[in-house]
Formats: sequence, structure tokens, C-alpha cells
Amino acid sequence: MLMNQIRVAVLGTGNIGTDLCERLLLDKRFIVVAFIGRRADSKGLLRFKGRVHHLLHDGIRSLRDIGGTVDGIFDATSAYDHPSHWEECIKLGVWAIDLTPSKIGIPMVPTLIGRSNKFQLQNSKSANYSMVTCGGQSSAPVIFAFSKYSKGLREVEVSSSIASLSAGPATRLNIDEYINSTENLTTLISGIEKSKAILVVNPSTPPVMMRTTVQMLVKRANLDGIRVELEELVKEIRRFVPGYEISVAPHFSSKGILSATIKITGAGHYLPSYAGNLDIINAAAVETANLHDSQIKSLVSR
Repeated sequence: MLMNQIRVAVLGTGNIGTDLCERLLLDKRFIVVAFIGRRADSKGLLRFKGRVHHLLHDGIRSLRDIGGTVDGIFDATSAYDHPSHWEECIKLGVWAIDLTPSKIGIPMVPTLIGRSNKFQLQNSKSANYSMVTCGGQSSAPVIFAFSKYSKGLREVEVSSSIASLSAGPATRLNIDEYINSTENLTTLISGIEKSKAILVVNPSTPPVMMRTTVQMLVKRANLDGIRVELEELVKEIRRFVPGYEISVAPHFSSKGILSATIKITGAGHYLPSYAGNLDIINAAAVETANLHDSQIKSLVSR
């Protein structure tokens, strides 16, 4: 173990949790102390035999015996389960990164820290950050750039398409929560109350790459300003999501309607490259955890 590594547990052995655990094991800033599921014979748990020290199968309660050995928990379960998991995190005195659309934690888009006062790190060790949704994370830079350089904002729509093979049971169970959380983030960034989120779980073969299209109804906009802003944001995002790219540049699709499309190619930590939805939310979660840990350590050292 390297000095100052961030000690974490990953809760949830589905697609998101498995991809996240693979990602964290490759990141020298972190040490995965525990991977937690609900069944001892879980395919996700068996995958990490000999690679993660604690493979636990009694849910978050399993952490009570080793709670003092982790700094924080990544919750990749479901919106229904996160409230009780957060209560346990408070008892253990650890932070939580919520990858479910539960809306309990403070919404966080790491690339917008320092650009928007709506996204700020918390000073408490027992902080809770919501990563919202994959559609929210992928659309946030576009919404921010559109909003910054437009006047008379009235409506916004975020439409994401992901491969069916990348959507596990929890994602399908939480579709309503996904829509609501994405719309809340859209409103938070743009200030537009009238927002709409759409998620298409596409069963086509071969699987489709993740794409997110943002459309915004405005009175007028500075397209040059939007493009420059978005180029800077994309450059920042690609530090931790190399497959993030603008596939359709910002333009007016019709009178007063701004539009742009993002494509995300996955890094293939667990599922193949079509699973960009796993990349965008997990990479944002890891980046947020690192930024929060740095924030807490800087406060302690003062």
C-alpha cells in the first residue's frame, strides 16, 4: 500500500460496480479494501477473488467489522437502497459517492467545479456526492456551455441512448428515478424549470455506442462562445474519460433550437467499448472522490 492512498469499498456487484472496481484497481491513488454484494456466489464477487482483500456478501452491514479501514464508499446499488446505505455511512464516519439516482447527495459534476458556484466540494469527511446519472454527466458540459452563451432560455431536452447489454437490473428498475434526477441536474445548471430527460435502452445488435443529445430552446446564442467553452470542457473531461467526444457540433437544428450530440466510447474495463455509460459516471465518481479526499487533507493540514 502506498502512502496517502484513498481506502475505499465498492457496494454493488452489477455492471456499474464491477466496472468501477476494475477502474479503481488500476488507479494508484486508491486501494480497494472491500467489494460488497449480497450473494457469496455473485459473479461480480468471484471475479475479484485474490484481487480484493475483503469480498463481502452481507450488504453494507458487512463493513461494520472493517469500517475503520475505509475512507469512503462508492454505492453502485439502487436508488431504493441508498438511503439505508447512507445512514450506515454516517455511523461509520465515511463519505459516500452515490452512483444511484436517489438524489440524496449533493449533485456533482467534477469538470464544473470552479466554473459554476453550483458545484462545490464539501468540507465534511462524511460527505455525500450524487453522480446523478450517465445522461446527466454526459450532458452537463453542453448544458453549461449553452446556458452561459445564450439568452432567453426556455426549454431543454436531454436524450441519451445506451446499449441494452450495458444496462443492468438496477438501471432498469430505476428508470423513473433516472429521468427525475437528470431533469433536476439540467434545471440546476441551466436555471430552466421546463426540462425533459429521455433514456433509450437500445437492444440492437451490434450494441450501440452511448450518445447524448442536448436541445435547448433559446431566443439567441453566441455559437462561437459555446464552441470555445465546450472545447475547453471536453479537453478537461478527456483527462479521465478519453472516449468523450463531440460527435455533432453545437448548431441551430431549427429556428431558436440549439443542439449538440456527445458520443462516449468506453475504456473496456469490464464491458466492451459500447458501454460508455459506465465510463462517464464511474470516471466522474473516481474524480470526485479524489478531489474530495484532497480537500479534506488540505483542511486537516492547515
